[in-house]
Amino acid sequence: MLIWTPDTVRFQKDAAEYGSYHQSLAAHVAAYLPPDARICDAGCGLGFLSRALAPHCAHVTAVDSEPLALDVLRKDTPENVEVFEGDVFMLSPDKHFDAMVFCFFGNMEETLLLAKKHCRGKVIVIKRSWSHHRFSLSQEPLQKYTSDETEQFLRTRGISFTRENLTLDMGQPLRSKEDAVRFFTVYNRGNEPSVISFKNIEGRLQKTDDPVFPYYLPQEKPLGIFSFDAADIQ
Repeated sequence: MLIWTPDTVRFQKDAAEYGSYHQSLAAHVAAYLPPDARICDAGCGLGFLSRALAPHCAHVTAVDSEPLALDVLRKDTPENVEVFEGDVFMLSPDKHFDAMVFCFFGNMEETLLLAKKHCRGKVIVIKRSWSHHRFSLSQEPLQKYTSDETEQFLRTRGISFTRENLTLDMGQPLRSKEDAVRFFTVYNRGNEPSVISFKNIEGRLQKTDDPVFPYYLPQEKPLGIFSFDAADIQ
């Protein structure tokens, strides 16, 4: 689970603004949405997916409990995006959403509970399809919240679904050598060296001609997008 700090906010904001990951993801998600939909982006984080979905929807309710993350969205909120700060389980919309989006939300039991309570249409769940931590020096395996785990869960629950697999680019732009070391230190896992130096990570970085971001850590994000009807949740 991501812990929001000034460092993680800054790194994720730089990555989101550097490329077109969220715009590309939103275009895929939009294909599952009805016209003029009222949707909820549950656990929206910095809100970049909510922003990218806004042109495809009549209204987006962006929900997260972390004010540090939501401050980024509040600085540039589209007119048809409403920000709700608080526990998503405390959400009380006036009427059911036409669709709900759960991007890296975590627990599928909680996802189904929320969707059954608040959604009258499509439920879109986005899960990671990589098997190891992407920004780790060691091969740290991911144990849960993966696409394959989600598919097995839905099959076990007898919920009919579609699954789309796609891979999008979302690497990390870095402002300096020190910034690169800080990035890997922040995302350090237990099996990695306690002290990370630029020498440890230099081989994974690309030099760029960008004066703001002279280094770039290339990474692809393989994803699984699941779509099913809220009415099928038992």
